[in-house]
Amino acid sequence: MPLHTQIYLYFIGLVVVVSVTSGALFSFSARSTFQTEVSERLWPHLASLVGEDFDEHDALVRRVRQLHDDLDVDLTVRDLHGGVLAVAGGELPPITPAEVAAVGAGEIIRLSRPVLLVKLLIRDPRNGERLGILEVSAHQRSRFFGLPQPVLTWTVAWFVVALATRPLARNIAAPLEHLTEAARRLGAGDLQCRVVVAAPRPARWWRPAAGPALELRALAQAFDQMAERLGALLRGQRQLLANVSHELRSPLARIRVALELLPGRAQAEDRLRAVETDLQELDRLIDDVLTTTRLDAANLPADLDAIDARELLSQVAAHAAHDPLVAPQRVSVARGDRVTITADRSLLKRALWNLVENAAKYGASPIVLAAADEGAGIALSVSDAGPGIPLAERERVLIPFYRIDSALRPGPVSGQRAGAGLGLTLVSLVARVHGGTLTIAPAEIAHGCEAGCRVTITIPKGICD
Repeated sequence: MPLHTQIYLYFIGLVVVVSVTSGALFSFSARSTFQTEVSERLWPHLASLVGEDFDEHDALVRRVRQLHDDLDVDLTVRDLHGGVLAVAGGELPPITPAEVAAVGAGEIIRLSRPVLLVKLLIRDPRNGERLGILEVSAHQRSRFFGLPQPVLTWTVAWFVVALATRPLARNIAAPLEHLTEAARRLGAGDLQCRVVVAAPRPARWWRPAAGPALELRALAQAFDQMAERLGALLRGQRQLLANVSHELRSPLARIRVALELLPGRAQAEDRLRAVETDLQELDRLIDDVLTTTRLDAANLPADLDAIDARELLSQVAAHAAHDPLVAPQRVSVARGDRVTITADRSLLKRALWNLVENAAKYGASPIVLAAADEGAGIALSVSDAGPGIPLAERERVLIPFYRIDSALRPGPVSGQRAGAGLGLTLVSLVARVHGGTLTIAPAEIAHGCEAGCRVTITIPKGICD
């Protein structure tokens, strides 16, 4: 529920509670006040209703109307059987036989619903003779569509408050909603987002000053300053990383040139090949770190294109056949229908190649690449027949530079060493920036036992929509 709606409902609820409480107190106070007024103001005038006035109908009617005007109450005079003799003011509810009997016995009946009403016996003060029944009610003011004036007043007041508090609730909640939206965007990686808070409107003689409270403006300014500092911090980190990478690549290039200029001595060839392998691994590590840093702050890759998934898998398999470290493994593409995927070709190819390299290092042949349409998304998987990844480690291997024990042992390729621990991290980031997921599972389960490893990248369809 939006914040402004919650504030609006809170205002309305508060008004209802205050109105009901005030109405209850007013009703109780009015009932007590009315009964007191009947006792203090009406009793002295009852004598004018007896005697010849009571016997003369026209005189009785005139006297009842005069009392109605003087005391501002509604009066009804009845005979001892409940018949109406004179009425002044609003029409009162009919009297019941039980009430006639009770009043005739000298009981005073006090009612609060539907109107404040007192029913009492009229006696001749000279001899105590019972003359009739008097009903006294609070004067019913003007009505609108049958509603008494107090009810109508409260209804109009509620309606006005409901209309007035709606824009007030929006005005209070708008800065907070803007701040919430900006926080979501900042959390999603948009470091350029800022909180838009309207400038305060100056006061004029016909209206007061308006605008966000000073506390909200201070909060918005603090948020903008935080976003600016975060952006500057990340820019500094990227610049530092780029500088470090450049400084690392420069000596790497010099070492590579020096290796090429060395005379070919048979006793040094093995050592030189090991140095060359280390250089390639270090160069690959720098590329992975740079790519991981770039993807970690990205929302969506910019170079999206419609890609034939099977063709992309075939390119990765062909590259594996010419890679000296992966070529000894049997890499193939599973048969299937043509599948089209919307993605960044270079990033997706890089991720698939990382999976193939991991399978060659820590798994076993055959290594199978597959693509499948799963309805809501396209699944690209790389599976091998190696020992697999234990269930407890499948989340941890996505942490940068995390290695399980099996990753520290040489792979099936002779002389192969463990990688830098960024392969699956990079693959996970590629899946994330495409709005997809990365899952690790066994390649197959036979007789209740897991065998092999299958890593699947699932990218939703319509990523560009």
